[in-house]
Amino acid sequence: MSFYPRSFLRLVVLGNVMVALPLLIAVGYASLAADDLAGRGQEAVQQASRAAMLGQALPEDIVRMERILRQYEVLHDASLLGEYEAAHGEWLREVDEWAAIPLLAALAPRIGELRAAEVAAHQALGPRAEGLAQAKASLGEIRRAAVLLHGDASRLVDAERETFRLQAQQLRQRLGLAILAALAVTGAFLLYGRGLVKRLWSRFERAVLALGEGRLERSIRLKGPEDMQRVGRRLEWLRRRMVALEDERTRVLRHVSHELKTPLAALREGASLLSEGVAGPLTPQQTKIAGIMQLNAIRLQELIDGLLRMQQASFTRDKMEIAAVRLDEIVEQTLATYQLAARDRLVRISDSLVPVTVEGGSEALATLANNLISNAIKFSPDGGTVNVILRRTDSDAVLDVTDEGPGIAVDERSHVFEPFFRGSAGKHVAGVGLGLAIAHEFALAHRGRLEIVEREHGAHFRARLPLAGQPA
Repeated sequence: MSFYPRSFLRLVVLGNVMVALPLLIAVGYASLAADDLAGRGQEAVQQASRAAMLGQALPEDIVRMERILRQYEVLHDASLLGEYEAAHGEWLREVDEWAAIPLLAALAPRIGELRAAEVAAHQALGPRAEGLAQAKASLGEIRRAAVLLHGDASRLVDAERETFRLQAQQLRQRLGLAILAALAVTGAFLLYGRGLVKRLWSRFERAVLALGEGRLERSIRLKGPEDMQRVGRRLEWLRRRMVALEDERTRVLRHVSHELKTPLAALREGASLLSEGVAGPLTPQQTKIAGIMQLNAIRLQELIDGLLRMQQASFTRDKMEIAAVRLDEIVEQTLATYQLAARDRLVRISDSLVPVTVEGGSEALATLANNLISNAIKFSPDGGTVNVILRRTDSDAVLDVTDEGPGIAVDERSHVFEPFFRGSAGKHVAGVGLGLAIAHEFALAHRGRLEIVEREHGAHFRARLPLAGQPA
């Protein structure tokens, strides 16, 4: 699902809306904040008025209850007890309402204690006023406590007024900060819009560069407005056309290579027969010429095979059959293949292989391991040591191959994986300069990489391949 508009024009319009949006939000915030403060101010005024009225009425009601009890003490009129009950019920309603005012939440425990004391005094009085003296004494203490609570409630109301004044001042400050923030966000949206357009065009640029550099393995899909997506579909058509042409070129190359192999095999066989004297004895000079012919025929054969392998490596990503492969077994088989060649030159091979499974083509992985190990043996001096270490990390299989040869010059490292490149230190070693380039292509085909690790003496190549089960 695309969240981009249909064209760049609409993208620009949307950008203008996004730029104006923070300022509109700031204005809306100011309006809402002012309304909220006004509403809370009105509510605070109502609570303060109600708290003051009830705070003043509670001690007065206690005084009234005390007066009723004194009258009953003198007159013993049972109707006075009824008046006391009515005054008691009214006082309880008022004290409950007083305690429920949010503004006096801090005094709620003390108000509860005051209420409990009055209820206890009422219970102590009894239905026939047998606890009259105790009730009168308790009501006196309750009245004094109610007066103190009224004073504390007045101080809370004053504190709330001061808080409201400070909140109004803070609101003015917040509104100023909101305006500054809106301007900052507007600037951020401008920068983001600029970055978005830059990213859209950089994707287009990368796609064109990939086509120009011949990196055709990934499909082209441009995100963005519909007009840019249309351009992306045209570029994808062009990529597929280039892939088809490259496949045709590969087919022609293979055909030509196959046609070359037949006469080349005849040349090699003829040179071999001449060298062996099948056609008659040769002079020393003729023997030398026949040897030169045979060596160059072999070199030409290696070059043709290398070109074919290089072409195969370039398109392995889309062609090879993927399966779970034990890389340690492939490396172990490769080492066994080169034991004899290493022994002839007294080259010692030290290996440490942990079981590890990757996903890929067994032949491609065998070629990768073969090229790295054969390259290390080839460049190692007689009596040297080649170290082969296979380990695993959380997501990769890591194959390290080191030798004690001449190593790679710093200024040549960026060219090591180029086809037909041969470093200055390896001019005396036979080869056509395709082994590392092929290994590099096969590593990329398996979503991995082949890299040179800096080493003081000799060369150190490290291949990283994703473990089986890793997301593509």
